[in-house]
Amino acid sequence: MEILKKTAALGILVFGMHFACAQSGTDSQNAGTITVDGVGQTKNYSSNGVTAVISGVKNIITIKGYVSRLEVSGSGNTVYTDKISRISVEGTDNKIFYGTSPNKNGKPAVSSNGVGNSVRKK
Repeated sequence: MEILKKTAALGILVFGMHFACAQSGTDSQNAGTITVDGVGQTKNYSSNGVTAVISGVKNIITIKGYVSRLEVSGSGNTVYTDKISRISVEGTDNKIFYGTSPNKNGKPAVSSNGVGNSVRKK
């Protein structure tokens, strides 16, 4: 019975830690940069040519407007942008979706390091 109590207590502790960390991190937006760092955040921003830096795990970020440069690192992040020029992605299973690009070929310049990352037109 004592082992069962300890196992239950440990399970509650682990669940509580996961819940507390599930949506933790920081984010900021100033005149030139959007910065998101954390776990499990869902955020929406407006942009008129800023740089966006997204890092962490399983964040879902939507940026309306034009992003001059997007830097994504970590795992399982999903980023939606309307219009973008350059994308740099590192880590695993990050997904970037864009609407248009002002580049001549209609596609953003992409640098990708890692496994399972994707950049797709939406």
